[in-house]
Formats: sequence, C-alpha cells, structure tokens
Amino acid sequence: MINDLDETIRQLILTKGQFAPDSVIVSFDQPTGDWAASLTRPAINLYLYDMRENLELRSQEWLVERNAEGQAAKRLAPKRYNLSYLVTVWTQKQVEDEHAILWRVLATLASHPTLQPGACQGELKRQPYPILTQAAQPSMAVQNLPDLWGVMENQLRPSFDYVVTVAMDREVVFTSPLVLTKRLEVSSIGGATEGASPGEEIIQIAGIVHRRGPLPEPVPGAQVTLVGTGHTVKSDRYGRYSFVNLSAGNYRVQVAVEGRRVEHQLAVPTTRHDAAHYDLEV
Repeated sequence: MINDLDETIRQLILTKGQFAPDSVIVSFDQPTGDWAASLTRPAINLYLYDMRENLELRSQEWLVERNAEGQAAKRLAPKRYNLSYLVTVWTQKQVEDEHAILWRVLATLASHPTLQPGACQGELKRQPYPILTQAAQPSMAVQNLPDLWGVMENQLRPSFDYVVTVAMDREVVFTSPLVLTKRLEVSSIGGATEGASPGEEIIQIAGIVHRRGPLPEPVPGAQVTLVGTGHTVKSDRYGRYSFVNLSAGNYRVQVAVEGRRVEHQLAVPTTRHDAAHYDLEV
C-alpha cells in the first residue's frame, strides 16, 4: 500500500505542480550523500522517515457490513496512521533554483488537503476514510533534524514535513446472520399490566430500500408507509428503514421516491431467514 501512496504523491506533484516528466525526478530514496552525488538532473525527494498511529482519530466504534448471503460482519473501525515524509529538492545549479522548486512543491501539496479517490493508485482507492494530508505543519516525529541528516551522511538542507493519514483494517471480525425482526412478548403476573394485555406481542422490523438491478443501490430519503396503519418513516442515507410497535399480520407497504410510488406486501413476522425479506425494491 505504501508503494501505491508513493506513486499517488509522485503523480500529484508532476501533474498539479505542472512539472514536465523529463525535467525532474521524484524520488523516495533515502537522501544519502552517495544518492545525491549520483543525480544527473533536478530531484524532488520525499523520504518516508516515520510512521505512527494517529491517536486523535482512534475509534473503538464497531462497524457492521452486510453481504449478499444475508450475513453481517461486525468489525472494529480501522486504525489511522500518519506517514511522515521529509521533502527536499536537489539540483546541480544555484540555490535559488532549489528554493523555487521547493516552494512550488509546497504550494502543490498544501493545495490538496485530501487525496481524491480518482487520483489514487492501487489499494489506496479502497480507503474507508478520506485520505488527509498536512504540509509544513509542526511535527513531533523528529526532534533534531541535524541528527537525522548526520545519520544519512549528508548536509542539512531546507525541507518540510508532508504527513499523510491512511487507514489500516483490524483483523477482529465477527460474522453472524442479520437480525431484521425483533419480538417482544409482554405478560403479567396476577393481572394485566397498564398498557399491555397478557400475551401481547410487539414486533420491530427493518430493511433497506434499494433500486432494482444486478447491483442493488441503496435509496436514501425514500418515504416508506404501512398503508392503513399511520406508520410512515424515511430511509436514512444508507437506505435503511425500520418500523416499531407492530402486530403480527400481513401489511401493504408503499414506497414513494422521486415522484414514483411502488407497493409491496409484507408478512410480519417472517418465517424465512433470508435477509432480503424486508428489503424493498423501487
């Protein structure tokens, strides 16, 4: 994944910075003295020198994903990591040329606080969160830059930090069938309780409104009505809806979206276990 990030940054600098491909090289090598001596044309170097977890973005939230087989996978939210690059410019000409290129690179990277999915390479396209970036911000990763340059056996040069925040999935996953129906049976001892008769059953159902097609697409904002009951809800941004306090029986469901109305028949509660039973096509 780091290789995909490197290539994404390379393309961002060359295209958005408007550098001709043969005018500079974008390198991710360690900028040692031997590396610098081997250069034959101007180089923009991004040395990945530090990786650490972003504790401010750490989340213990559980995420639930649904698959076509009616299973739900529950996993902890991914961890977020800061990858820190040291950005420098190297030329065989005047120092003014290095400074001009360095400023141009800084302007390019600072102008893109997130890496857009369409510009990302390989696995980076499948990141679950926006890929955040920071250019030339204070960093605790390196406390003493002269020491870092000493390790690389090179002279201290003008530089800035470029930090990219990416996600890494955790391996803790629990898989189980989806729960689409909840049933609550209310009874009393020694007489009926207030608001509930002995043996009363309260049912909650849930499902997803989606467009008809080979790849169902969730429909947010659809109005779902149980005809004749007064129950009406709207699907959320994931197309999900739910009804509570239902009694067992057959229901006529009307879905209104984009000026169209589609009707379905539902049996509550279902005796089937497939996840699509309460899903509604439009």
